[in-house]
Amino acid sequence: MGEDVPYLGIPALRVNPFHARPLETGQSKLLVGRDDITARWARFLKIRNARMILLVGESGTGRSSLMRCLSEETEKSVHLDMFPSDNPVSTILHEIYVTLVGFDVPSSTQELVSRLVSTTEAAQGPLPLISLDFSNADGKRLADVLATLVNPLHRLNALVIVSLTTDQRAQIPASLVNSFDHSAVIKPLDEEEVKQLCESRIATASNISWDLPEEALGYILEKTKGNPSKVMRLLRDLVDEERSNPRDVKYEEPSIDYEESEINISYPEEDIIVQEQNNIQATFDLDLDKLAEAPLPEKKTPLPPPLPSMGAFGRLAARNRVNKQASPPFDKKNAPRVDQDSLDVDANSLWVANQPEAVLLEDAPIVEDLPESGEVFQVEEEYEQPIIPHESNGNVEILFTQLLNALDVPKGVGVADLLAAIRRPVIGQKESNPLDMQTLRSLSRGESVLVEVASEREFSPSDARLQDKLNVRRPRMSQMCNRLYRGGILSVQQRGRTRMFKLTNDARAQLVAWGMMEASV
Repeated sequence: MGEDVPYLGIPALRVNPFHARPLETGQSKLLVGRDDITARWARFLKIRNARMILLVGESGTGRSSLMRCLSEETEKSVHLDMFPSDNPVSTILHEIYVTLVGFDVPSSTQELVSRLVSTTEAAQGPLPLISLDFSNADGKRLADVLATLVNPLHRLNALVIVSLTTDQRAQIPASLVNSFDHSAVIKPLDEEEVKQLCESRIATASNISWDLPEEALGYILEKTKGNPSKVMRLLRDLVDEERSNPRDVKYEEPSIDYEESEINISYPEEDIIVQEQNNIQATFDLDLDKLAEAPLPEKKTPLPPPLPSMGAFGRLAARNRVNKQASPPFDKKNAPRVDQDSLDVDANSLWVANQPEAVLLEDAPIVEDLPESGEVFQVEEEYEQPIIPHESNGNVEILFTQLLNALDVPKGVGVADLLAAIRRPVIGQKESNPLDMQTLRSLSRGESVLVEVASEREFSPSDARLQDKLNVRRPRMSQMCNRLYRGGILSVQQRGRTRMFKLTNDARAQLVAWGMMEASV
C-alpha cells in the first residue's frame, strides 16, 4: 500500500470480515442499501402475487446477495447461477423441478411443466422463489434461452427473477423485455450506505464500536464509486495491511548543522538522555539549609474564568455562577472551630452570684401599648398591581420580542425551536427498563417475531421488511416496540430521528436459561 492510504484505526478483530463472496441465505442482516427492493418483493411472496421481474445492475453491485437473502422470505426457493453448456433449456427446467417437486422427473418436457404448474398452484403459504443468475453467460445465447423459457415460467405461480448485467441487458431484444412484468435497476451505494456497510462488517468481528473516518470514507468512494464488490475488496486489503503492519509513531528527524565544512548531527534521543541525566543530578543536589527553613504558605491557583453561557437560558446560568462565587456553599472541613469549655469549669457556676446584695429578679409582665378608645389603626396592606392585558396583538408581539432579546436568543429561532431543543433526546444514549417476566411470558405472535429479530440485529419501527412480515403499519409496530421496551425486553437508542431497538442482556439471559437461545461467547 502507498503512503497516501488513510488510516482506518480499526479495533482488534477476530477475523477479517471483508470478502468478495456474495451473501448466503441467513445473512440478510448484512445486506445494506436494498431495503426498498427486498421489502416490495417480500410483499409479493407473502400475498402470493406472481410476477416475472428483470433485475439489472453492473457486475459487483450485489445482485446475487440480494436474491439469496430474499429466499429467507419463503419456504421454497430455487437459485441457479451455473449456465449449462449442453441443452440449457431442459437442464434449467430439470433443476427447477427437482427443487420444487422431487426427483421423479418425467421424460416429457410438457409433462414436466404441467406438474410444475400444478405443484405451484397447490402450494400453501408464500410463493416459491425462482431466481436465474447467469452473469457469466453470453448475452445473445442467454437471450435465446430466455425466449424459450419465458412461456413455461410465465405459467408458474411463483416469483421469477432473472438477473442481468448491463452488457447482457443491452443484447436482450425489446420484445423479450416486454414479456416481463417490470424491470428493477440496482444502483451503487451512496456515501451513507458505504459507511454503514463498513461499520456493520467490523461489528461482526469485534465487540468494540468503530466509526469509519471521514478521510477513509472519501478515499473508498473515490476508488470504488460505491460498487459493493469493489468496496469489499478494497477494505479487505486495507484491513489485512493494517493488521499485519501497525503504523509506528514517527520520530523527529535529526537536525544537521553546517559550520565551515564540518557536519554536526545531533539526535533528539541523545538530547533527551543528557537532559534526563542533568535532571537526575539536580534532583540529588540537596540544600540542607533550605530544608530547615519553614515552608512557605501554599498559594492557591485561581480558577480560570468560566466559559460564557450561551443559549436561551444563558443569563440564568451566568447568575447561578455569580451567586456560587459570592456565597459559596458551606465547607465543613474549612469551617472555623469553636473552642469547647475546659473540663475543670463548673457550668452551674455561671448562674450563681457570690455577692451578698444580689437579688433574684422576677420576670416583669409584658404590657403592650394599646390605642386609646376611639382610635382605629388602618393597616396598609401590601398588594401587587394587577397586570392589565394589552388590547392589541401587536403589543404582545413586542413583549415577546423583548423577552427573546433579553434571553440572547439567536435570530430566526422561535418558540417551536426552543421547545424542540428542550425535548431533544441525547443521541447515542441507550435506554432500557428492568425485565418484566410476565410480559416476556405473554408475547403475541408479532411480538415474538420482533424479539427474534432483535436478538440478531437492530431494527426501527420504519423497517419495511418487518412491517410486511407482520402485516402491520408503522404506528402499530411502534406500539409493539414500546410495549416490549417498557417490559425491559428491548432497549432503545436514538440515532438522529430514528429509534433503534435491540434485545436487552437481561431478556437474552432469560431466553438462554429457558433453552430458547444459545449463549453467545
